[in-house]
Amino acid sequence: MKKLFSDIQGKMVYSRDSGGPVARVFDLILDPANGTFVALSVHPFMKKIVGMRDVISWYPKIVIRDAECIVDPDEVMRIKDVLDKGYAPFLDNTVVTESGKKLGQVYDYLFDIDAGILLKMMVAKSFLGMVRTSERVLPASDIIRVETDRIIVKDDMRVIEATPELIGA
Repeated sequence: MKKLFSDIQGKMVYSRDSGGPVARVFDLILDPANGTFVALSVHPFMKKIVGMRDVISWYPKIVIRDAECIVDPDEVMRIKDVLDKGYAPFLDNTVVTESGKKLGQVYDYLFDIDAGILLKMMVAKSFLGMVRTSERVLPASDIIRVETDRIIVKDDMRVIEATPELIGA
């Protein structure tokens, strides 16, 4: 199943055991080495996470096994390694080409819930942080490298103007 990050950001996370809400989604933590999502951040400063293996349902609501799945990132080696490498949130990160041309910031992204991988990112420049211009949809396959302060994409990438049909959500 494909999902836009904007569809889950801020949503409540429920416990299967208690049935009630136990957290809220703030971010998805992406391993830049392989483009897979390793955890949900359920704290605004990534102080608490839920590993992707502990998410048992995404629809109609996000459900995890139990509240004990909410842990410090240091408790899960793979996630700790990703964060220790200088992880920066994917959302709002600057996107530039290999040659240094700035394309804008990531304002949303599409991921495959089942595979846990990034599919596309929606990028735009903005005027005064309010009006988006030059909106584009870039496939994840065009990403060369994710750094803490920028995402570098191929110079010869396939640039697609952003429309709801092309986003694929």
